[in-house]
Amino acid sequence: MTAAPATSARRIVVLGSPGSGKSTFSHALAAGTGLPLVHLDDVYWRAGWQRPPEDEWERVVERLAAEPSWIIDGNFADTVRRRAERADVVILFDRHPWLCAGALVRRSLRLRGNALLGRPTREYLPAGLTAGDPPVRSVTALVRKAVGFRGRELRLMRPLLAAGPAPVLHCRSRREAARVLRHLSAQERPTPAEPAGVPVCTCAQRQRPGGGPLPRPPGPPPRHVRPVREGST
Repeated sequence: MTAAPATSARRIVVLGSPGSGKSTFSHALAAGTGLPLVHLDDVYWRAGWQRPPEDEWERVVERLAAEPSWIIDGNFADTVRRRAERADVVILFDRHPWLCAGALVRRSLRLRGNALLGRPTREYLPAGLTAGDPPVRSVTALVRKAVGFRGRELRLMRPLLAAGPAPVLHCRSRREAARVLRHLSAQERPTPAEPAGVPVCTCAQRQRPGGGPLPRPPGPPPRHVRPVREGST
């Protein structure tokens, strides 16, 4: 067991299985730290769930990783090495696959129910989608990805993360995630600039009437933080 980074983290990568809660955590982390949040799904997916050209995608990720401060939420295994090399800390959500799968099914049902009834949603959706696009590209594919995350994506990520300079903080439960959130939110850091030419998260404005920021994490940060477990990668 090792302590979380004592220095102020300004570049934070958030990885994990679909349905693990990494995007919800990223929103709270952005609210608590003031760091600009970028969802890779916002950058990648276009209207109609179309993919960008590969060379364009690589240039965008390279430009984003070079920025001085960010929280980047998303896997995209082919971009992990590039981001991990620039990161101050990597947060890896590694919850039980069936918990993630169950969360995905419930979320998909909510999204589709809201779409059928014409109700606004508070769920995260990629910014590039249009009103006519289905809110979920494929529930079956997402569930398969969650169930197989440890055996496929995580297996590819482990050597990349181990080779990088940043510590990897594992969040295997909500309690561990809350402890990491409190610790990183308590760190002092200068006001960061938003990444140039990359869409920063606007979920609060897209989901709430009149916009406004997401709420800060509840309660004051503790003066002393318990060590955060760093798992083997």
